[in-house]
Parts: sequence; C-alpha cells; structure tokens
Amino acid sequence: MTYAVETLTFDLDTRSHSWYTPSAFPEPIPDEMGYWLFLPGSLTEALRQRTDNFSVAVIEETLINSTDPSLNAAHTKEKAEYFSRKVALKNHQEIWVMAHTLIPTTSLKQGLAELSTLQERPLGELLFADDTVRKSPTEITHFDTLWGRRSRYWLREQPLLVTEYFLPELIRQS
Repeated sequence: MTYAVETLTFDLDTRSHSWYTPSAFPEPIPDEMGYWLFLPGSLTEALRQRTDNFSVAVIEETLINSTDPSLNAAHTKEKAEYFSRKVALKNHQEIWVMAHTLIPTTSLKQGLAELSTLQERPLGELLFADDTVRKSPTEITHFDTLWGRRSRYWLREQPLLVTEYFLPELIRQS
C-alpha cells in the first residue's frame, strides 16, 4: 500500500499513541523493526543507502501551542509554543517514513532558527553533522501496521523532539 502525502490518514500527533521504553514495551518487537527502531545514527543516511532517489516532502510547518509535558523540556504542564514540522521521507514517490519534529520557539530564538527554514532538507543532515548533539533514550510505539520511535535531542544545548513512523513499504525493502 502506498500513502500519498495529500491523503494521509494517520495522526502524527505523538499524544495520540502510548509510548514505552524498549524494556517496558508490552509486546515482542519483530527483528525487522529492531534495526529501524534502535538505529543509533542518522536515519537519513540509512535511507539514502537503500535508494538512489531519497527525498523529503514537507507536509506541514506551523506554530502550535501545547500543554503536553512530553514536549516540554522541563516536563511540566505549562503551555508553550512550538514550531511543528511534519515531513514524509520518500524513495521516489513511495513514502517510507513519516516524521514530526517539535521545537520550542525558545530554542529557535536561542540558536536554532535555521531549523525552521529547512524546507526539503532532512533534519538529520544538520543534527548528525554537529558533534555536540545529545539524544535521550528512544521511546517506541506500535499501532495498526505502523511502528514509531521518538527521542529528544539537544542541539547546541536546546531541546527538540523528533518522532518517526516507519511505514510497511520500508520494511518490505529491508
């Protein structure tokens, strides 16, 4: 099944799903998913190794307000503003990964403004080119036929949340 960017039917909002640490995940993780869920380096680089026609399609870039503590670096329920970027990572026209990045606007004002102007450039190119980037432990989810992972990153000491959902088309190519 191929998902068209214009007709996506699943919700990229991380609050819609239950997230677990790998050790607390309530079901076995298939071997073919383990590679993608626990990939330690750049997802962009791993995808580029599997296709000669990798691309990023921007679905939405907008400012949102949220009280979700998983987005807040301090884990409080205080309402905050975030830059939200939703993209599809593709092989030719086939979507392999849907990704959602949330960046506090305070981070944009404190050295990460270029993250709001990436357009079709993959976030991974910027993240993994910086030796100082730090990453929190990965959390995972599974619903319907989709598996997802999310991690908090600190780039130049500023937080951002990156969530990636792996579509069945990618797993069939692995």
